[in-house]
Amino acid sequence: MKKVKIDGKTYILKEVEETPETTEEEVAEVAEEVAPEAEEAKEVVEETEEEVAENLEEVADEATKKVMKKLGLDTLIKDINELKKSLKDSTPVEKDDKTAALIDIAKLMKKDVSSLTSREKIVGFFQAMIQTDHAALKALSEGVAADGGYLFPDEFRAEVIRDIEDTPHMRNEVTIIPMTRDVMKIPTLESAPKVTWTEENATKSTTTAHFNEATLTVKKMAAIMYISDELVEDSTEIDIVNFIIKLFSEAIGNEEDKVITDGNGTTQPTGYAQAAGVGTRAVAGNLNWDDLINLVYDLPQKYHPNAKFYVHRNNIRELRQLKDANGRYLWQDAIAPGQPSTFHGYPVVEDNNLPESEIYFGDLKKAYWLGDRKRMTVKISQDTETAFTKDQTAIRVVSRIAGTVVLTQALKKLNSIP
Repeated sequence: MKKVKIDGKTYILKEVEETPETTEEEVAEVAEEVAPEAEEAKEVVEETEEEVAENLEEVADEATKKVMKKLGLDTLIKDINELKKSLKDSTPVEKDDKTAALIDIAKLMKKDVSSLTSREKIVGFFQAMIQTDHAALKALSEGVAADGGYLFPDEFRAEVIRDIEDTPHMRNEVTIIPMTRDVMKIPTLESAPKVTWTEENATKSTTTAHFNEATLTVKKMAAIMYISDELVEDSTEIDIVNFIIKLFSEAIGNEEDKVITDGNGTTQPTGYAQAAGVGTRAVAGNLNWDDLINLVYDLPQKYHPNAKFYVHRNNIRELRQLKDANGRYLWQDAIAPGQPSTFHGYPVVEDNNLPESEIYFGDLKKAYWLGDRKRMTVKISQDTETAFTKDQTAIRVVSRIAGTVVLTQALKKLNSIP
């Protein structure tokens, strides 16, 4: 032991034995001895990392599948793959149609309403309706109707009207009036004020104007269709949508045609062929040229610029055979696609809801108003007795319209008496 005195104090230090330094050869020997154990430990760590990675990948795959199923993406991807496969064996026309369908499905997967085209919104709307997806219905519709249904997107109404306009349709021939209430009173002028000439300082004559009113009263029409669950399951959504749009557009178009022309005025709008006060020229025997000339001049000149003939198909055959005094046919076929044929220079509209005994001539846009009170709305149900017992989905479309002749002077009728 050693003693050390510091600041007047004595400290005892123990002696430490010196440890011999480890040589490089000894280190190498130890490293060689532990190398197998180190290599084995490294392999264990690597295997553990691989197992963790595999487990994470399995968890990620499972989570992805659940998300895709929740969003319906697995079905859409399957449809896309089937469409891609079928494109190889399609004709050019079929290929165009399938390519368009493929694009529709791909864009719908984005779930972004603002990015969808009009057609895609319609497809999405009906997909949501059939699948009772209320969140999607709310996003794609124009709101919720007062009776709990969903308002059709504007794009669907345009689609329906476009389908209707492909054939002659009376909605295009009349004036459309938006209505905000169930009954609308429309003032009509029966007779205008008259002016008179007078001498200086003489008493001036008085005059009056006579007014009347036409009334638009809203009526409701509806279409109900049942779709089997098997049809929904065994067909693609796009096929179902095309089918529904076609049937609804035909039903709505045909019914509007009918009531604008021949509506009874009680449970339906009043048709122009049922309106009171339209000037009538009665004729006996077969239709001839003089009868048509008289009908044209029964209409006041101020309504001639936009006047048309409204004729049943069977009467058109007779009109095509009429000739003037020089043997020239009075009927002229359309000079361009989309233009109407003419008789005596005036357009002819085929209206097969008219009786064969009547021909109308006039400016129907001035004569007839069609009121749109409520846009088409849709309701779906699987709880009705028929739907529940037969595994069906009920789809109901409702529209409320009004219509009547508001200006009888703008329309004249030729009535054939047997």
